Amino acid sequence: MSLRKKPEARCSGCLMRHESCLCGAIPRLLLETRLVLITRSRELKSPSNTGRLALLALSNSEGLVRGDRNRPYDLKGSLLPNRPSLLLYADPEAPVLDRSLRDLGPYNLIVPDGNWRQTHKLRRRDPDLLNVPCVRLPPDRPSAYRIRHDSKAEGLATLEAIARALGVLEGPQVEAELTTLFELQVTSILRSRGSNS
Repeated sequence: MSLRKKPEARCSGCLMRHESCLCGAIPRLLLETRLVLITRSRELKSPSNTGRLALLALSNSEGLVRGDRNRPYDLKGSLLPNRPSLLLYADPEAPVLDRSLRDLGPYNLIVPDGNWRQTHKLRRRDPDLLNVPCVRLPPDRPSAYRIRHDSKAEGLATLEAIARALGVLEGPQVEAELTTLFELQVTSILRSRGSNS
């Protein structure tokens, strides 16, 4: 008799357990801004990964995976031509993303999916990112992500950061829809772990 636990049945879309599936709640948003999410293959398989939900919600988006031999990484080929690119990166010296940039778009918005240390390494190691201007979000609201904690106080979950950035570039309705999805994911994961906090 095997003592191994059977793998849990999970939704192939949102990766949540079937009874907690969020796919029906994912908005389908077609925006001017093109999201390019850069992540590691291991992170994409985690049900607590929020970046995956952003890709499912945003029709004009693409996910790039670093470190996967079966999926070639090509940042330049993923950017729409004839439009500026911005790297959303919490560098304290980067300018704050504000509405004054909105009129210069639409943009390719490049978002690294990972903690502070991982995104810092990515930026240093990827020659395609060296000349992409960085922007950061204003540190006006703390993160509502209660599942993992970032080493930096201003750290946000990936979907949370994307929602706030698109709130600036696309408007408050987009931010509200993505924030609602983010909150549903957090609540669902905490409930599955037996926590109400």
